[in-house]
Amino acid sequence: MDELQLDGITKGYLGVQALKGVSLSVKRGSIHALAGQNGAGKSTLVKILSGAETPDGGTIRLGGEVVKFREPTDAQNAGIHTIYQELSLVPSLSVAENIFLGTLPTKGTVVDWKEMQALARDALARVGFDLDVRQPVSSFSVAEQQAVELAKALHKDARILLLDEPTSTLPLPDVERLFTVLRRLAAEGVTLLYISHRMDELYSLCDAVTVLRDGVAAADLTTADTRPADVVTAMVGKSLEGSIADAALRGERSPRLGAGRTDTVLLSARGLGEDDRVADVDFDLYQGEVLGIAGLIGSGQSELASLLAGARRKTDGHLVMDDKPVAFASPRDAIRRGIGLLPQDRKTQGFIPDMGVAGNITLASMPMFSRLAVIDRKREKRAAQDMVTKLGMKVSSVNQPMKTLSGGTQQKGILARWLVRSSRLLICDEPTRGVDVGAKEDMYELIRDFARSGGTVIIASSEISEAMMCDRVLVMARGRVVAEFDHDEIDPQGQRILQLLA
Repeated sequence: MDELQLDGITKGYLGVQALKGVSLSVKRGSIHALAGQNGAGKSTLVKILSGAETPDGGTIRLGGEVVKFREPTDAQNAGIHTIYQELSLVPSLSVAENIFLGTLPTKGTVVDWKEMQALARDALARVGFDLDVRQPVSSFSVAEQQAVELAKALHKDARILLLDEPTSTLPLPDVERLFTVLRRLAAEGVTLLYISHRMDELYSLCDAVTVLRDGVAAADLTTADTRPADVVTAMVGKSLEGSIADAALRGERSPRLGAGRTDTVLLSARGLGEDDRVADVDFDLYQGEVLGIAGLIGSGQSELASLLAGARRKTDGHLVMDDKPVAFASPRDAIRRGIGLLPQDRKTQGFIPDMGVAGNITLASMPMFSRLAVIDRKREKRAAQDMVTKLGMKVSSVNQPMKTLSGGTQQKGILARWLVRSSRLLICDEPTRGVDVGAKEDMYELIRDFARSGGTVIIASSEISEAMMCDRVLVMARGRVVAEFDHDEIDPQGQRILQLLA
């Protein structure tokens, strides 16, 4: 029986039609994926189902009954709960208080703490976790906090769980643990609508996939009868066969992103470290190569990338660039040396949200567009428009605020900043996190173009398939480099790397 059914859902914003009559059915107790490129309508659909937005037209049926949600509490009272990528917990409150927030059990006029803690432990046990429910939720890992969110929803008798990119910040072992919990909940009759850009996750976890493209349901597929490439084709409207992203999807060896290293050493690290996060790192980076730094989340690759870009301060070791010792006290020092950073958290570290596209693109190159402290706006916009055209950025104008763009377009905007600056070394920390497969392919091509035109690239990534595209890969675990591989030394499935990370 269908637990959730949508018929002809429409939604528009200021003349832009986000949803153009979306229909889909989700069976009770199933794990149903919602896939699509950034801007396809996924977020709008989730907002409607969670009660944060009301549709302009169409019908929502829950268990066969027509329902209407005017606010989030309406959806929650109907049994629909949403777990977002950014968890909605109160860090300073205990685990038990977070689970029972707004519904604290009382004995007379006071909170029944003993009862609340016992019920909280029961709710966590249902999702396979045993935590000290008296401790602040901030004292636990992301995976454990996610378990608290699930327990909170189940305590409120959730019938349907909407999960929006729940694994984006989880290391691999925690991803598997989460999947075990989700499968158990589905077996108990809870219905899950799962949103992710990761095709391997969809095919490992989900029963069916609905693909949105340009505000319509472009395909309804079952994972048992299709391949990840079929979902990708439905998402982008064309086959990506033979592309870099397609090779990763098929578990095949990807072509090199770079053109191969030269004999010139651009940057050297010796004994590089930062407290207990990064320790005793040695490597040489050659002009023109694409160097991968691979590791599970928390292994130190992101911290190393930030050290090399001046965003963190080294406490040990030495850096040499162009045969001269360097010490970066801030990103500004690294920028002056020709280093640009695509940070892992682009929303808080990569751009100024309310500033327009043009201002963000020229942010690191203001002297090029100013005279006597006065900015030449025409010249600035001209340079920004050239980059928008060159990188294929989907914007209404160069004045459009960066915060309104899709994740993939935001990444292109940050990359454009370093191209305008004529940076020599591009450091990419999780460059395709949270972007769809079409945008991934665009980013890979742009990185390849940058490298093959003489630039040098470092890619720090927890996605092993991404590191395997590089000319050379350093493998990190517990803050240290534990192995180095040339591109051709890595098996197509990356098992040699995975064994080192286990």
